[in-house]
Amino acid sequence: MKTTFVGRSAEIAQVVRLVRESRLVTLTGLGGVGKTRLALRVAEEVARGFPDGLWLVELACLTDPYLLPETVAGSMGVADQSARPQEEVLAEWLSTRRSLLLLDTCEHLVDAVAALADTLLRGAPGLQVLTTSRQPLGVSGEHIYLVPPLPVEDAVALLRDRAGLAESAGGMAELCAGLDCIPLAIEMAAVQLRTTSVERLTRQLDDRYHLLTGGGGPVRHESLRAAMGWSHELCTPAERLLWARLSVFASGFDLEAAERVCAGGPLPAALVLETLTGLVDKSLVQREEHSTGVRLRMLDTVREFGAEWLSRLGEVDAVRGRHRDHYLRLVKRCAVEWPGRQVEWYGRMRAEQRNFRKAFELCLADPEWSRAGLDLAGSLWFLWICCGMLREGRHYLEAALRTNTEPGPERIRALWVCAWVAGLQGDLDVARERLARCRAEDPEESAAGYILQMEGLLALMRWDFPRAVESLEEAMAWHTARGNVLSGLLPCHTLAALSLLAAGRPEETMETLSEGQALCEVHGEEWSRAQMEYVFAWAEHVKGRAPGALRHARAALAGARLFKDMLLTVVCVEMIAWAEAAGETKGAAGRAARLLGAAQAVWDSSGFSQFGWPIFAPIRRRAVAQAAKALGGGEFDTRFAEGQRLDLRIAVKYALGEKIS
Repeated sequence: MKTTFVGRSAEIAQVVRLVRESRLVTLTGLGGVGKTRLALRVAEEVARGFPDGLWLVELACLTDPYLLPETVAGSMGVADQSARPQEEVLAEWLSTRRSLLLLDTCEHLVDAVAALADTLLRGAPGLQVLTTSRQPLGVSGEHIYLVPPLPVEDAVALLRDRAGLAESAGGMAELCAGLDCIPLAIEMAAVQLRTTSVERLTRQLDDRYHLLTGGGGPVRHESLRAAMGWSHELCTPAERLLWARLSVFASGFDLEAAERVCAGGPLPAALVLETLTGLVDKSLVQREEHSTGVRLRMLDTVREFGAEWLSRLGEVDAVRGRHRDHYLRLVKRCAVEWPGRQVEWYGRMRAEQRNFRKAFELCLADPEWSRAGLDLAGSLWFLWICCGMLREGRHYLEAALRTNTEPGPERIRALWVCAWVAGLQGDLDVARERLARCRAEDPEESAAGYILQMEGLLALMRWDFPRAVESLEEAMAWHTARGNVLSGLLPCHTLAALSLLAAGRPEETMETLSEGQALCEVHGEEWSRAQMEYVFAWAEHVKGRAPGALRHARAALAGARLFKDMLLTVVCVEMIAWAEAAGETKGAAGRAARLLGAAQAVWDSSGFSQFGWPIFAPIRRRAVAQAAKALGGGEFDTRFAEGQRLDLRIAVKYALGEKIS
């Protein structure tokens, strides 16, 4: 539930001035003092000064420093999945933009955030960075603003607002002062005013301080812990236990996860929903609507308090183990249910991304679970390949392969999946090396078809079309014999059709595509269907049939949008641009030029131009030549520049011919 912002007028003015004068500003202060809310309010105030973008990146649940640049890039919509260092890609992409980056909750990643901020500020002169952290970054040029507690008047106003009181009650100022005027402590106290008076709450605060300090008088800033203690005491024993166990989740979770991970002992699964509802009613857990259904989460400070209690209970290892096991089972279930429910599962897997990261970390940190880490990394092939997560997939695959070097089926699969990911990134030498290791460690040839499949992909990327066709046809026969449809047979049909078309064999191309589309129909496969629609469009392009190319390219683009498949998106947009330009009218040429500009913006931000995919270049060249001829150089450049400024979501709707509101 969205709440109003109360007070802080002086602090807002001071930080706004700092942001306008300095390129790096860090808001510091203790937990719960309101650093994030203040930063967001300041960002709203200065937003007009950053016409090229303002991005909020929440880092509280990110624990792997390697993934910091990836997380920032994802928030910005920079879809680079190549093997280039992500910080270099970000600096290049930001270099011509006037923008503000807000990094929230940096204290556990100070060194990584400091290095990234320094790199981006050096490489992007129009960038400014605002961070929140319990400690400064220590970067040259950093301006530090210590966020103070609220003034008493603002604290009373906040308490009254959150408690839903029309007027101030007696003793409110004393209560707020006893809470050090810390916003989070006041909000937690406001929840208790639903059932008790201000005077009684103030007396309880004094008792709580006595307990915390052993009677030695209040210790500054123990007020937040006192408020947490209040809330803890108001909870039932089951609610306290659930609060502690929920702390293992990285950010959000759903009811199924809570029941699987947190049930046990005095908290049976049948009582988790009722107990969770109690925590929501006490504002300790927040309920959020998500495209995949209802999700829940705890504020960072509340989660930290729960983690302390989990440690005191001696349950850390057991609950973390259940967390890891739940997400391993979820991956297996997704693999089974992926056919026919791909879009649904894509959304769910994306929503659980941070929990998968935590599961990986737990597996990689424990030698006894390193094989499970390999299994997890290989099982998630569809997430890495189909859903635009090549860089993160490569990171976890490589880490899992380093952690567990014992031969076995999990390692063999991780090797060929890693080769697939590296190949799509354009890192062909690494892809070949992973395939060689896979072959050497697989004397029984249990992955022979996948090795042939990857060799076909690499041959296609080298423009060795006859070799690609040969390898892929052998791979298809192998997969057919073993029933490997989703990860083997369907991708092979797409790659084989593309190779046949590039080799000048259009009839065989259409035959291969028709077979592949029939398989997609049987298995409810949407991602491969979209890939094949693009090859159909390319076949129509080769024959010079613009209407057919337009129809198939739009069908492919609609599928690419479902999975945020950036490579397919950009080549579809260029194919649609060619089909538009082939209309030979000035209006159609103008649309083509805008689409080409939008596609170029994606190439620039995605790193795909580094991937070694020259087979797509002729379509782009033809579209540019035809549109420029119809418009003239000057007008083409104008329309192209307009397209470069389009938001990708708008550009996709424009390419699909949809209404743009």
